[in-house]
Amino acid sequence: MEAAANFAATSNRRFPFWGMALCAVVASGAFAQEPFPSKPIRFVLPYTAGGGSDRLMRALGEELRERLGQPVLVESRPGANTMVAAELVARARNDGYTLLYLGWATITTNLVIYKNISYKLEDFQPITTLYRSPLTLVVKKDFPASNLKELIGYARNKGSLAYGTAGTGSSPNLLLVRLSKASGVNFEHVPYKGEAPAVQDVMGGHLPLFAGSLSNSAPSIRAGNLKAIVTSSGERLPNFPDIPTFREAGFEEHVFTYWHGVAAPAGLSRAILDRLHAAFVAAVESKRVRGVLEPDQIPTTMSPDAFSEQIRRDIETWGPVIRANNLVE
Repeated sequence: MEAAANFAATSNRRFPFWGMALCAVVASGAFAQEPFPSKPIRFVLPYTAGGGSDRLMRALGEELRERLGQPVLVESRPGANTMVAAELVARARNDGYTLLYLGWATITTNLVIYKNISYKLEDFQPITTLYRSPLTLVVKKDFPASNLKELIGYARNKGSLAYGTAGTGSSPNLLLVRLSKASGVNFEHVPYKGEAPAVQDVMGGHLPLFAGSLSNSAPSIRAGNLKAIVTSSGERLPNFPDIPTFREAGFEEHVFTYWHGVAAPAGLSRAILDRLHAAFVAAVESKRVRGVLEPDQIPTTMSPDAFSEQIRRDIETWGPVIRANNLVE
């Protein structure tokens, strides 16, 4: 005991600053983790500014700002079928300050279609879905078919029927590929750079059929200038109860809804992931966010684990369709 006391006294005489320095470090909180978030969050959009996804992101950003206490900066990075934005986020720091607005194709079908893609599924941490939405087949008001059976019969008599979507490998493209196989009818794909131009061509009589979301065609359907043939939702849409479903027409395997969601770079800490997930779930439930959703966009959130599993199931479901129909680039 005497020896220990002598050592302690000697140590204090030789190194009097040790104790004071240690107290200062602990008091300053240097060992404490910095609270999240402590600076603005960057929310990367893979589409052009001004569209529906941009409006949704900005509404989400306002809700997150109120809940997290930091600004959310929306940055539009369109290009390469959403791959420009995805690569940017995949290479960002995994600290929760860079997030990706995640389109359905970005980390599902893109991973199968593009052989030289610069990112992989494991580069991302899914946070939650934001909404789900069905696909709808739309024609001009005077088109000589008003339901799926009549559409298939018309296409069979013509030998083939052209349809437009927002691009090769998009969910409507894959749905029509599957319909071609199931019906024995040749539906010829015409890829567009976005849905709006395809809808305009149907309106103008330059394209017989549009396959995609209702967001661009809903106003014209309500005005009676376009008519919806069928939707891929499991049940009829509350806002469009007159549109029949694939299920009603006997095409159960065509029941499908795509999702949009949010992801971060892989390796995000669980504490930050949970904080972001809770904030997004609350935001999706808000009146502000629900007020900017389109009539066919159904607010839907998932846990990070459930969202990750959904992405894997989508790849397993649609990957074989892509390969079997030579859609790999």
